[in-house]
Amino acid sequence: MHPLLFLSLCWLQLPFAAWASPLFNQTNIQHPHLGDYTHSHESIEKPTYTCVSLGQCDICTPLEKKTASYCFQYGNKEPVRCEWDDPNWYTNRSDPLDDDDVILLPTFRPCPWVQRIEQLKILKFESINLAVAVCSLLVFLWRHRKLSREKYQQLVQRIGA
Repeated sequence: MHPLLFLSLCWLQLPFAAWASPLFNQTNIQHPHLGDYTHSHESIEKPTYTCVSLGQCDICTPLEKKTASYCFQYGNKEPVRCEWDDPNWYTNRSDPLDDDDVILLPTFRPCPWVQRIEQLKILKFESINLAVAVCSLLVFLWRHRKLSREKYQQLVQRIGA
């Protein structure tokens, strides 16, 4: 199809497509028996807590990588001890908590890297660089001796000794 014909057909159908397609209804129609739950979570004040690291970052197990939320981001976990910022928050609550409603403080948090693995990566990188440097030095010395030997042979042939 010719490009100009194609563009003209698209241009002609554009206003029709806008007229024919239903627009997103932006009016807020609420059912009389249902409440507005869209922003209900904003009015609940969440208790805050602070966590202190208890140890080094470690790799999550394969099961934890699939099930634990702290392993989703990096695949690593760091043990932590968390405490409520307001120690009386749990006891001052007016509504009783069931076993299902209890808010558990985290015991682990995600961490971006494991120190011992990063140290092994650095050691591996440095050892590969050292091996390449040693190989390069050996090739340089061998080539230098070979060229020196060839220059000496050329000198011996010129002198005729």
